[in-house]
Amino acid sequence: MRFGVFELDPVAGELRKAGLRIRLPEQSLKILALLLERPGTVVTREELRHELWPDGTFVEFDHSLNAAINRLRTALGDSADNPRFVETLSHRGYRFIATVGDSPVPAETELSPRTARARETEVRKLLLRTVVMTGFLAVLVLTLLFGLNVRGWQERLLGTRSQPIRSIAVLPMENLSRDPEQEYFADGMTDELITSLAQISALRVISRASVLGYKSKHVPIMQIARELNVDTVVEGTVSRSGDRVRITAQLIDAKTDRHLWAQTYERDLRDVLALQDEVAKAIANEIEIKLTPQEQLRLASDRKKGTQDPEAHDLYLKGRYYWNKRTPADLETAISYFNQAIAKDPGYALAYSGLADAYSILSSYGGTPSENYPKSNAAARKALELDSSLAHPHAVLGVSEMVYEWDFAGGEAEFKKTFELDPNDATAHQWHATIIAGFGGREQEALAEINLAHQLDPLSPIISVNTGDVHADARQYDEAIVICKKVANENPTFPAAHDCLEGAYWGKREYAQVIEELKICSQLSGNRNASDFASAMEQGFRSAGWKGALTKGIEIRQAHRQSGYSSAYAIARLYADLGDKNQAFLWLNTAYQERNDDLRSLKSDFLLDPLRSDPRFAELVHKVGLPQ
Repeated sequence: MRFGVFELDPVAGELRKAGLRIRLPEQSLKILALLLERPGTVVTREELRHELWPDGTFVEFDHSLNAAINRLRTALGDSADNPRFVETLSHRGYRFIATVGDSPVPAETELSPRTARARETEVRKLLLRTVVMTGFLAVLVLTLLFGLNVRGWQERLLGTRSQPIRSIAVLPMENLSRDPEQEYFADGMTDELITSLAQISALRVISRASVLGYKSKHVPIMQIARELNVDTVVEGTVSRSGDRVRITAQLIDAKTDRHLWAQTYERDLRDVLALQDEVAKAIANEIEIKLTPQEQLRLASDRKKGTQDPEAHDLYLKGRYYWNKRTPADLETAISYFNQAIAKDPGYALAYSGLADAYSILSSYGGTPSENYPKSNAAARKALELDSSLAHPHAVLGVSEMVYEWDFAGGEAEFKKTFELDPNDATAHQWHATIIAGFGGREQEALAEINLAHQLDPLSPIISVNTGDVHADARQYDEAIVICKKVANENPTFPAAHDCLEGAYWGKREYAQVIEELKICSQLSGNRNASDFASAMEQGFRSAGWKGALTKGIEIRQAHRQSGYSSAYAIARLYADLGDKNQAFLWLNTAYQERNDDLRSLKSDFLLDPLRSDPRFAELVHKVGLPQ
């Protein structure tokens, strides 16, 4: 069946373009065959449903059909808005609009009987040689394909895997309501399924930040799998109507693009959390991952972390939605939603866990440590009191104990507990790496931790930036610059990448670059204090070189303390670089009194190198209690 430069062989199941075979999934091939059989005629969606997914097949029909049509259009180079081949008739079906016809068979020239017999003998000999040679080559190629399993051909041809499944990515669930106000709900369902799967220690689960980049994008599954380095991919849809929610999920083998499992669930909103665990357990069974008794218990039990109040759950999802945005204003909004969820259900463990997360990172965005860490600590302990199976609150406690309370042994114990309960918590590995990188002597351990976080969340900009930060803490400034430049190029509006570059250039004493990165970072962050500091440093640098920059920087940071919070540790670093040891120690002791979380970096901070031979420095390290 030919149309334009294309040719479809329905029997062989092959589509060719100008003689070259085009890879197309089976469902898309079937759709094309049906359309070509009735060119110019509408093939309804119901007809396609009956042909492609007979009764009893568990699949989200609308989503699957749209995906199959999109793959067909991609293969044909067609467009839904300006179609050359497949036309969409809204809510009805599809119509093939190009000319379809078989190529004419050329008439044979009449030959003499002798010539005809000679021609026939030659053709038979040629065919025999061709068959023998083709058979030999086919055996050889198949032997190589199966022996080496080139590009997963064993799996494609036999429907089996030569290697066990050990990694998975859950793509952002599609919001079928098409209501932008419901995006937070679809994102929340994705997060909770990731969380449920992440409890399985034998499975590497890609974190939220990396999969979020594929939201609303039609990227081939095999390409996603290559970029995230996973064996399988989960994609699905969410639709919500009143107090009912409908979720579909399908598991796809990334090597073969073959659907391994699909299921549709419809539940009351009260049962959504239990549903996520049910889906996770079904996926684990499908890919034959062996669960430990503890994992089976966690996935099978009705955990206390959930809520029976749909409004509380909705408020929690909104809180997570804003927490993931990671700006000071959004964090405050998240805190408000988490508190509202707790007011609705005081026994809602996850809402306390979200509150702990928000207060924990607020200090990194300009908040006051002495106000925020006690709040994050209290919320994390309440979450664990309500549900001891939660993993992430232990990481929050680990951060608080190590960087604010300076209980380093206690903090390490909390992180260890986190990784026992959830080995796939990329954020916990990230936090742990950035903390121990500043201890001195643990650089290789910190690099291993941040690399693990990167494997779990390979497309996360902040984890990539922190990878650069850890290299900078290890005095590997060139490596840090390469990493953070890449992040800055890929994420032009991300200020943290330029903060990393500023620190690395400062370590190399490339002061003009330091000023430039300070300016870019302050412009992108929109932080008034950061902008004032960058302007002061630039003004001082132009008038009196680097010492002038440091002097102006100190002046503006001290002025900021008159109207709000400004880090005493940051002022001490400037004095140390200026060579004023007495003032540096004065401000370091102020930082100690304020429990400044940056004091964890005393032993590794390159700007404090001029102070290390002073007895006052050893005394301060001892007071903070940094590990030896």
